[in-house]
Amino acid sequence: MKWMMTLTTASLLGIGFAGNTIYSEFVYFQETQDSHEISNSMYRSIMWHMDIYDNAEFYDVANDYFADGKIDTREYTKLQILAKEKSGPLIYQNLSDEQLWHARLSFKKYLEAQANSNVIAATN
Repeated sequence: MKWMMTLTTASLLGIGFAGNTIYSEFVYFQETQDSHEISNSMYRSIMWHMDIYDNAEFYDVANDYFADGKIDTREYTKLQILAKEKSGPLIYQNLSDEQLWHARLSFKKYLEAQANSNVIAATN
């Protein structure tokens, strides 16, 4: 009887400890999954991919993600998956340390230029 109480107590303590550990990992995972804006090199790699593969679906999705003026890491991950499925790999180009706002502005201008060329091509 004494052994049974000892084993039951040890089992309950183990279950409590395991449950607490799993909960702590779950909370930590939620805290570290915050999405942050991508780097300037990632913006450049998206533009490079659009120039090389000229995939309309990739362009539309990237344009939708940029509707709020930036692309975050979760959206970039989705773009990587789409690029692999539809055309080719999304190559991460490691460039010099340009300022992020400059890369974001360049990407906005690039999307506008692509939209204009698509309109011109559609009217011809």
